[in-house]
Amino acid sequence: MATAQPTPPHHIRRRPAYRPMTWLPRSLRSRITAAVVLLVTVVVALAGLVIVSRIDHRDRTDVDRQLAARAEKGDQDADKLRDQGDHPGTDEENGDDYGGLLAGSQSLVRLVSGGKVIAQHGETPTAPLPVPTRDGYRTIDTGGQTWRSLTRSLSTTGERLEVLQDIDPIERRLADNTVIVAAVTLLAALATAGGVWLLTRIILQPLERLRTGALAISADTAGPQLPAVTRPQEVADLSHALNSMLDQLRVSMDSTRRFTADAGHELRTPLTSIGVTLETLQRNPDLPASQRARALEAMSAEHRRITALLTGLQTLARGDAHALPERTAVVLSELLDEAVAHAAHRHPTTTYRLTANTPATVHGWPVGLRLAVDNLLDNAALHGRPDGTVDVRLSEDAGTVRITVGDDGPGIPADQQQAMKARFTRGTRTRSPGSGLGLALVDQQAHLHHGTLHLAPAPAGGLEATLSLPATPEDEPRQRPTPDD
Repeated sequence: MATAQPTPPHHIRRRPAYRPMTWLPRSLRSRITAAVVLLVTVVVALAGLVIVSRIDHRDRTDVDRQLAARAEKGDQDADKLRDQGDHPGTDEENGDDYGGLLAGSQSLVRLVSGGKVIAQHGETPTAPLPVPTRDGYRTIDTGGQTWRSLTRSLSTTGERLEVLQDIDPIERRLADNTVIVAAVTLLAALATAGGVWLLTRIILQPLERLRTGALAISADTAGPQLPAVTRPQEVADLSHALNSMLDQLRVSMDSTRRFTADAGHELRTPLTSIGVTLETLQRNPDLPASQRARALEAMSAEHRRITALLTGLQTLARGDAHALPERTAVVLSELLDEAVAHAAHRHPTTTYRLTANTPATVHGWPVGLRLAVDNLLDNAALHGRPDGTVDVRLSEDAGTVRITVGDDGPGIPADQQQAMKARFTRGTRTRSPGSGLGLALVDQQAHLHHGTLHLAPAPAGGLEATLSLPATPEDEPRQRPTPDD
């Protein structure tokens, strides 16, 4: 039997799932076209309606102005209406057109007394018009006609004079103008849609090139993957940013591949040795204690070799991927003091002599610089003469800081010196343990700090390694190395 799910507390509200707006067009071109067409339609329609409204307002204001002008002659018009009685005649026969309001202008004048029309002159309406009960303007709809009316009380008799104008022509003009605005709006929308659809095809061509280039990207493609775009500026910036991102991904991928290949290649031998030793110990439980101790020591040595190898590979991989902290100004004289002191502790039979004539600083990473110096000091002790001497010098000249480490060992032949910077490369004369990554790590740190590593014969007969780095300006803040470095 299915169990009921517990009801969440009332104070916990789940966010509704995101629902994409499926009513929007899928393509950017269609969305731009729809947005511009909508904007143009709204602007044209609003502008047209404003113009039509202003025209209609002007026409109605003119009518009200004419009605007001005619009503100003109220007493005079009232006398004429009384004299005409039931024989109004024409405007021409009477010699008056009632202020220009009546002659062929679809207008009407009425004299009202006691709630009844006692006299009127002008156009006959198609349906009876209501009798006004108060003064002022009003609009009357009757018999399919629309009239604009102005009523005023006469000061002498107390009667009311009403002046009316048929405004059906104004209503028809408003309707016609509205139809014209609608037609213009429709034509503008259609023309805009066609024009924007064609223009966006030209404008979006750089993006189409980027899309085509992105589809052609593969893991084995070298160099910039996306085509360079110069116009428009926004697309050019996007192209540059994407290419920079792809370059970083390429470097990271290459670093990962190199780390995997190097680790697989270099770990095979020590792991095989450890496996063989373990198998020997398992098959020979009664192995003498001395042989068992030698086997365990051999496995410990291989374990240390694997640990050192993985540490070196990890450091190289981070450098290849540029996974580095923020740069700072480092005081090299203090860094060398601490590095030499630690190296003398690690290699008690080696004599280190430090000469530092300048408190030089460089712009870089303290941990990386300390790693490079430690490797140079260790290499000099391991590959130099037993109980030998290592000379360490710090100098600065013309904006360049040089760290020189020389030993008195057998040295490296000149034709092999450049090759010693490669990974997993060991000299033919060396008998010291190592992974062959020391000088490779130093060379990598030199490049990361915009410097160089130069190998040459030492004055004492061994190898002299010179790490050259650009100096930091004097006004920049300095970072002193910490014991953790």
